[in-house]
Amino acid sequence: MIEFRDEGATRKAKPAGVMGAEIWRAVCGAAAVDPGACQFLALDTETPYVADYPAALAGQRASYYLRWVNKQGQPGPWSDAFSALIG
Repeated sequence: MIEFRDEGATRKAKPAGVMGAEIWRAVCGAAAVDPGACQFLALDTETPYVADYPAALAGQRASYYLRWVNKQGQPGPWSDAFSALIG
């Protein structure tokens, strides 16, 4: 489950003028260090996002980058990378 919100916000909220968050992912042995190594996963308009994985990927590392997309479809800057083991 991936939760996202405006930085510094105390509640689950997108920044003003934002349509949603692009979620990009790489599944590999080590954490991805570049968004260019990731594949587009989803454009989600409401937090949280739940990604489903096949059992064959259990124990592998998934790295994620997100970026806000405004209502005109223009993406903002990338988030910091974060990763987790697939259960």
